[in-house]
Amino acid sequence: MAPPRYGDASPSSPRAGIGFLPVLSANLLPLVGVLWFGWNPETLLAVYALELLLLFPLSGVKALFAGRPPTSSREGGVLSRSESDLVDKRGSVTIHDRLPPVYPRNVPFATAVVGGGAWVGVFLLAPLSEVVSVLDVLARPEAVVSVAALVVGQVGETAAAFLRGDRYAERSPYALVEIPARQAMFLACFLFVVVLGGATVALAAFVLVKLLFEWSGFRADRGGGGRLTGWLAGPDSEATREALDVPDGRPAAEIDVDRRAVVAAAVWRAVTTTGPFYVTMAAMVWIGGTAFVAEEASLAVWVGFGLFGLALFGFMLAGDVVEDTLASGWLTYRRFGGRLVAHDRLTGEPQWAAAVGDFRDAGVVATRPTDRYLGTRTIAATVGRGDDETERAFGPVADAERVVEAFDLPVESTTLPPLDRRFVWAAVASVVLTAVGVVTVVVTPLGPSTSWLLALFLFPIFAIVPKGFWTLAHS
Repeated sequence: MAPPRYGDASPSSPRAGIGFLPVLSANLLPLVGVLWFGWNPETLLAVYALELLLLFPLSGVKALFAGRPPTSSREGGVLSRSESDLVDKRGSVTIHDRLPPVYPRNVPFATAVVGGGAWVGVFLLAPLSEVVSVLDVLARPEAVVSVAALVVGQVGETAAAFLRGDRYAERSPYALVEIPARQAMFLACFLFVVVLGGATVALAAFVLVKLLFEWSGFRADRGGGGRLTGWLAGPDSEATREALDVPDGRPAAEIDVDRRAVVAAAVWRAVTTTGPFYVTMAAMVWIGGTAFVAEEASLAVWVGFGLFGLALFGFMLAGDVVEDTLASGWLTYRRFGGRLVAHDRLTGEPQWAAAVGDFRDAGVVATRPTDRYLGTRTIAATVGRGDDETERAFGPVADAERVVEAFDLPVESTTLPPLDRRFVWAAVASVVLTAVGVVTVVVTPLGPSTSWLLALFLFPIFAIVPKGFWTLAHS
């Protein structure tokens, strides 16, 4: 039996009160330790905060299975990935028969909530460090067991109600990542306030608010509740996808994209566009986390948070590469008479369709270095009028002439213009001069003792000049 999808999910699910029992029990377990086994209130406060941080990756996993398409407008949200081309992808992939289908369009939301969790962690550690040493808490076995129990309760609720209860088919990835993001945002602000009252006051207030938010988030995940629940769930997602008009029969022409060139272009874009910003973000998580965890951090703490920041940087960079590869790595362009259809072989679904003669302003994209060095070409063309006007890309493909001929694209030439070597040398020179200047300021006495921190934070600015010259060289 095929798993349910958006629009045909089973209405049967566990009653709300029963489904919340695993989460409630897990949250009360640490409180029992405080009342009967002499646990410190500060420890409980840290345990709940650590559990909240671990829920971000869990929400990212849940978002992968969400069957409702995300809305195109997410202006009122904490997390937004509207700029990702993958969000509009149609279809799903079945990884295992026992698991619901995974929707590639949800990958940007999963990566965004993990990156957002790292930021939230820094802001949670700031007020938390005023009342308790996080390292001391992690050194206590009972605290680690309590965090594990809280996470297991959330995982159990997810497996029992979300996946087995078929609720994934009617949920939007946007709503799933908004719930923990808004919980954390409110609780981080709440911690700043209760810290002034001392650990005991913080304990009582935090437990009550924590349970309230757990219940409200639980209800928001099921589409019910009041004002707090509605705020936690974020803006409504009522997006639908209209079926595409795909002719029957065998295509007259069929051309696949060059996946090697797709991956190469994705790596280049990640390294030159978002990578510099990720360097700064990872550095802030590294330095901020180390400063808030311990007043006098040891070498092990610095190395530990450094490795965490490096892993976060690698995750975000790899996420961008995966997103771009999933967006177009399995596309096949097919012609059925006067109709052109872009079909995705991974999901088995058509992505877009247009009449052959509707394409205009077509031309080879000259600013993609990977096309120049791999011998592939990417053709961009405009289709539609008015509100329906959009730009479609063909490629990267190995044989651009065949694409132009098979799909009657109005392209005069598929030859790339020659490189302007003046700008190439200017880009290389700017990289060398920037590297020499940074090393000189950091290593020599010419700069302040914290100049290496400044270099990390200004890394995105350093990358602007050489990237600009490089783009001009390919124009």
